[in-house]
Amino acid sequence: MLADMPKLSLSLAAAALLGGGLGATSHAMPNSASIADAEAVTTPAPVADQPAAPTVDGTCLAQTICAVKERIRWQTPAWTPSQCRKIADAVNESAKRHDLSPSLLLAIMVNESDMNEKASRSYTRDGKIYAKDGGLMAIRCMLDDKERCTNGNVRGVAWKDLMNPVTNIELGARELAHWREGGGVTRTTITKVDANHHRYQVNKNVPCQHKTHGWWAHYNHGPRYIDKGYARHYPHRIAVLDHAFATVTNTPAPELEKGRITIHDPGKRERAPDRPLEPRFKKLYSQIISSGACSPLALN
Repeated sequence: MLADMPKLSLSLAAAALLGGGLGATSHAMPNSASIADAEAVTTPAPVADQPAAPTVDGTCLAQTICAVKERIRWQTPAWTPSQCRKIADAVNESAKRHDLSPSLLLAIMVNESDMNEKASRSYTRDGKIYAKDGGLMAIRCMLDDKERCTNGNVRGVAWKDLMNPVTNIELGARELAHWREGGGVTRTTITKVDANHHRYQVNKNVPCQHKTHGWWAHYNHGPRYIDKGYARHYPHRIAVLDHAFATVTNTPAPELEKGRITIHDPGKRERAPDRPLEPRFKKLYSQIISSGACSPLALN
């Protein structure tokens, strides 16, 4: 579906890369200390009271992945049961390693690539490719002359390794954990006093508290949440996919259980993870829900 419906993160990324990166997706993430015109960035602090992420039975998850892949794939081959199991194991392992919900990883995967492990997009400048987005999780790679990434959490990773589905899922999980644990920033104004006791104000970047949006918004938006235009509701679109996967796998999605999902639509009811609004996400939600539910896991 990349050919006829560019993903939000990819379209934002092109503008962000050309415009300096402040509106970029996480895949184009600069190091926090290099954010343009930032007076300072405080040390990120983990989000408090983060519930332990659930796990999903591997067979159940593989069956769900195969069923959803079959429903949403567009001009791409179906996955074999063994491929689905490989993806399921990678999702479970990365989710456990980074304390994330498997359903959230799958939601990102569906939104960014329609579960197409070969999806990629290139960006050129003066006729030369300088960046690519690729793989299941649409990981951003700013390329050097040796086809290695030079940006953020993927620095030093070879492009061909980034496109390995298992590696790609792990890199996406690493990015999500980075934003959850304080990688996002927000601008605030503070008052300081100089040696002559004169008060003056300075701008400062501090860890984002995600008060108006789900923390996973930063996977798409980069350090600063984009609170205007179409991009503002990215966290809700991911939330409805997350909710659908959590429903069919009979597992909780702790990230959806408290706090604001996204900013309020003036004059309208609050957006909720079980209520997709845009046509594409209504269709995807239905396709995931209709993939068949797994039995609940037994509690030991």
